[in-house]
Amino acid sequence: MGRLDKQLIDLNTELLEAKSARAFANVESLQQQIKAREKQILPIYTQIGTKFAELHDTSSRMAAKGVIKEVVDWGNSQSFFYKRLNRRVAEGTLIKTVRDAAGDQLSYKAALDMIKNWFTSSGINNTWLDDEAFFAWKSNLNNYHDKLQELPMQKVTFQLMQMSDSTLDLQALPRGLDALLHKWNHQSRSSWWKNYKRAEHLILADIFRRIKSLNLMAKQDMSELGFGKEPMLEDSPYGNRI
Repeated sequence: MGRLDKQLIDLNTELLEAKSARAFANVESLQQQIKAREKQILPIYTQIGTKFAELHDTSSRMAAKGVIKEVVDWGNSQSFFYKRLNRRVAEGTLIKTVRDAAGDQLSYKAALDMIKNWFTSSGINNTWLDDEAFFAWKSNLNNYHDKLQELPMQKVTFQLMQMSDSTLDLQALPRGLDALLHKWNHQSRSSWWKNYKRAEHLILADIFRRIKSLNLMAKQDMSELGFGKEPMLEDSPYGNRI
């Protein structure tokens, strides 16, 4: 107020002059006038300050600017934040399960994004931000069980790919597998061997499929270049077949 109100500026100037002149009677009178003026214009400045704050710091303005997602009604705030806290706990639990299955190479954010993709690909009409829809989706393990089962395989594949860059790791791999097989019981070894043979069959089938595809492509390319056709001698100066 003292910087903007013309009357207060004049009174403060007179007060400084009175103090310099040691006119103490005027000093007391001017101080009373200043207080009276401040009391008079205080409601106006209070309204201005309130309006200024409403343009910046109220919940409605913050929501309009995108600083917050939505305004929570005070009457529903307790149930709202209770559900939101449960949602965060449920997300954290599922993220931990995903990271345990996928390995340390999967970050917290990447795991959350993966879960979000699983949720949106489940065909649920509700949005990701709907807490009730998330609880319903998470409670049904069939929505993401198969995807969770794939993560350990991806983790082992990633670890093996990392080992392929190290000669020492590759040399130690047979011993490690041998120690692992000796640690398992007969049933576990049999189950592992069946899965191994199945994976080996799939890998070999994929290799043969790729080789066949490459052979077909090579024959097609050679045919386009003219190879594989028996040229006639009339195309040659020697008068015979080549």
